[in-house]
Amino acid sequence: MRDAKVIEFPKEQSTRKRMQNRVQEQKAVLMLSIASVLVMTVFLNQWLVQSPASSLTTDGNRNVASFEPATFAKDVKWEQHLAKEFSKSKVSGQLAEAPTLRDELIFGFLEGKYGMKLASGRISSLEFIDAQAGEQPLAIGDKADFLAKYADAFGLKYSTVSPKADAQDTYNLIDSDKRIVATAHFVLDDEGRVASINISE
Repeated sequence: MRDAKVIEFPKEQSTRKRMQNRVQEQKAVLMLSIASVLVMTVFLNQWLVQSPASSLTTDGNRNVASFEPATFAKDVKWEQHLAKEFSKSKVSGQLAEAPTLRDELIFGFLEGKYGMKLASGRISSLEFIDAQAGEQPLAIGDKADFLAKYADAFGLKYSTVSPKADAQDTYNLIDSDKRIVATAHFVLDDEGRVASINISE
């Protein structure tokens, strides 16, 4: 009998193959686990949405959970009842303060389109701020009349407004002693609208 030669199978390759198979099995198990979680989530979501006891649904429609027309109607009736009761009572109260001349200037005449910069409690400048909102600056026809009307709003004590001779759209603000207390300069855009008003003392 001849000696049989045994060819050894390389151990390194078999170990590597086993490791690759194990990694692939782990990947497959992980993918199946993720898929099963997703499927369960979808089914659970469907079950909750279609459940008649769910607080998110009314008659099969998805609505806001806290809104019920009957409750809303009760609230309106309650508010009307309160309004009637308060109108019968003789209790008087002040709900708001009367607007100041400065409020009237900023939010009335200038329509809230201009930002105000203050210095020592006085308006130092008014600048157009609503360009991004698509608004346009205002055109002020009689600038001297405007400055005279809102003298107290600017926080300066002047009684007369006089155009400055050597500067365009610039006005001297003169007090009762005929002294110039400040100068107002109107910066206009190409169409003659007021981009800013600068008050310098």
